[in-house]
Amino acid sequence: MDKIKGQLAGVAALLGVIAAIGGGFVKYGEIVTKLDALEGASGGKDWSADIAVLEEKVTALENKDTSHSHDFDHSHDDSAVKILEKEIELLKIQIEEIKIKSSNPLAN
Repeated sequence: MDKIKGQLAGVAALLGVIAAIGGGFVKYGEIVTKLDALEGASGGKDWSADIAVLEEKVTALENKDTSHSHDFDHSHDDSAVKILEKEIELLKIQIEEIKIKSSNPLAN
């Protein structure tokens, strides 16, 4: 009787091992199926070029100089500065015209 119990225990252990291996293969199949579905959802696109561009942009932002301080009215809008530069240029031209008129005695 002990011999039969030992053989039944061996058979049960063997069936347990076979069931565990089979379960592993089933789980592997499920994972592969999910990976295929995810790859199909992304269109199979190679994202490495997009990732490289984003990494370059992040690196550029990390290396940007932010050490200067801001006044509360200060902004990075250069349009106001460009307008003022053009006004200064215009005033310089008008000053030169006035100088030329004042140096010519026959102009008045």
